Amino acid sequence: THLECTATGQVLSADEPQGLSPAGKVFYPRYDLVAARREVDRDALASRPASMWRFLEVLPGRDAANVVTLGEGGTPMLRARNVERATGSRTVYIKDEGVNPTGSFKARGMAAAGSRITRGAPLNERP
Repeated sequence: THLECTATGQVLSADEPQGLSPAGKVFYPRYDLVAARREVDRDALASRPASMWRFLEVLPGRDAANVVTLGEGGTPMLRARNVERATGSRTVYIKDEGVNPTGSFKARGMAAAGSRITRGAPLNERP
């Protein structure tokens, strides 16, 4: 719904490109998750392609027609039993972002940024 300065709480538009806040800080993106819960059917989410764009309604892009993608997301979460034992934790999972097309977690951020500012492939197209 908007961007909020992490230092001052100042609110700026999420529909306009922003750099750092006037205080020189980054912004928190703010979402209307109550509205998203009303508008997005959970069963419909499960039927969408297994990519980050399954969750379009809570990503920076506002329009599926603007999505630029190499198929990022949908990466597996792996149970880390050795970490559980070593730390005394009950359940630990590690997200394997190396399975992204670029081999990097950075692929998600770049796809989101590119989809926010450019016109790309429709949601259902993959290279």
